Amino acid sequence: MSALREVNGLAGVLGIVVRDQDGRIVEERRVNNLITTAGRRVLAQLMTGVVSPGLLQIAVGGSGEVATPEDVQLYKPLDVADAKVPSLDTTPDGNSGLPRVLAAVQATLPARGGGEVQELQEAGILITPSNQLPVLYNRVTFPPINRSGNLELTLTWEVIF
Repeated sequence: MSALREVNGLAGVLGIVVRDQDGRIVEERRVNNLITTAGRRVLAQLMTGVVSPGLLQIAVGGSGEVATPEDVQLYKPLDVADAKVPSLDTTPDGNSGLPRVLAAVQATLPARGGGEVQELQEAGILITPSNQLPVLYNRVTFPPINRSGNLELTLTWEVIF
């Protein structure tokens, strides 16, 4: 009899929806992301009770610098919003058929009114355990999105465990 061996990695896909003042969708994108080493570490610390859960946020920035596992912050942070987890579901893995947990992490960056146009090219989930500094769980870069003051962004990460 062979031993059961399960091999599942962390994964995530970012969905970006840009809406105008009337709520109409101006643009939609989906981009795969990279889980940082610091992000993997903070998950292990949360699971083992080394740190306690705290704040969950999504941040956006203006650098198109390629994401690496060593990233500990966005290269050019521009905005951040508190995130919520609107869904947590179990789904079979497409390759093995074994169950995977799919969590949606979502934040909305409201229209800012006037001001300069922000050129957004990066995003990440920030996990801030209680009494700790924020940890960049993941980072993704994408072709520029020009966010004028009248545009709202909703970022939804599908995080797969």
